[in-house]
Amino acid sequence: MAGRTRSAFSMNPIPRQLVIEVWERQCVLGENETLALMKQFFDEQPALGVYLLVCDEQLEQEAAKSQLIPLAATIWEAATRTRGKRLKAVRPKIIEHAEAANTRMLEKLEDVSEFEWRETVAGMFLGYHQQPLLAFCIEILMANDEEVPELAPQRIGMELIWLKTVIDCIDQ
Repeated sequence: MAGRTRSAFSMNPIPRQLVIEVWERQCVLGENETLALMKQFFDEQPALGVYLLVCDEQLEQEAAKSQLIPLAATIWEAATRTRGKRLKAVRPKIIEHAEAANTRMLEKLEDVSEFEWRETVAGMFLGYHQQPLLAFCIEILMANDEEVPELAPQRIGMELIWLKTVIDCIDQ
């Protein structure tokens, strides 16, 4: 979560190569394997599963284009592999706190100059404990909008905040 020191985290940073490996493995799963993976995710992380379904529902027609749930599954599997055992189930209160912290961060950025915005976001990103994981999420979300990122669909910003919330919750 925003403002925590390195020692407040109980998980090591998840290596980029592991994230890529997990993503690529999940991308080639058949329908039955994907359903089994999603069932396991929802069984082990029911509060995060509900949170993601609510977020996905907010995307309405854009939900079909969203990578929110596949990326969340990648985050969860990579974190589980990094930890070497099943992750502790995230409680709804943890999700509420993480989302509130991320929302406050966004609200602070609304009233600053473009220079301050860039400086603040760069500092936040570079100092983020799970930076390789967050960077991978940004890459996947922006894959079709690299040329002109300012024209990316608005949903991408929302998805990024939701994914950061998931990462913050799992990184405990």
